[in-house]
Amino acid sequence: MAKAVAVANCVADSNTYARAREVPTNSGHVGKVHAAGHWQDPAVHQRLAAALDTRLASALRLTFEWYYCRGAFFHNDAHYDARLFGIWYVEGPPMQLVFPRVSLRLDIARSSVVVFDPFEVHGVLAPGSPIYAASDYQTVPASVFVGFELDISADVADAFDIDNDLSGQMISSKTRVDPASGAIRSSSSD
Repeated sequence: MAKAVAVANCVADSNTYARAREVPTNSGHVGKVHAAGHWQDPAVHQRLAAALDTRLASALRLTFEWYYCRGAFFHNDAHYDARLFGIWYVEGPPMQLVFPRVSLRLDIARSSVVVFDPFEVHGVLAPGSPIYAASDYQTVPASVFVGFELDISADVADAFDIDNDLSGQMISSKTRVDPASGAIRSSSSD
């Protein structure tokens, strides 16, 4: 697993903001991150690459995906293989991207970019919220993100301190995560 995250700022152009506002955010369950379509745009790729560290920019894949949520319960995205995941927060209220295993809370708002290991447990919470509770997000406007991926090149592995050390707690797509707290559940827990 990566031992670091990358944070940047990238102001979207008016076209990207307009496209974000067209994402249909009124369906789906509160607390779940919803995919809203893959797309490619060379101008968006260039803008995002310019905002990233040069070691990361060359690993940025060409395809993007819209995502939206009204808060997101704690989960991992361990279905990704040999890549890091990033979000570019384009539209929505200020929130926090929370990584409970490593006690990290990142303030995110329009223009925030965060790249992280998708295996790491994370959630999107209102600023200062100690746990995820669906009732807190019923009337909150949706957060709209551009999701992107980075291939794990030697430069990216170095930037995120990724190695093949398999000591410590392993996380996979079968790891049970408490959706409210982000705690890892034992296989015998409910």
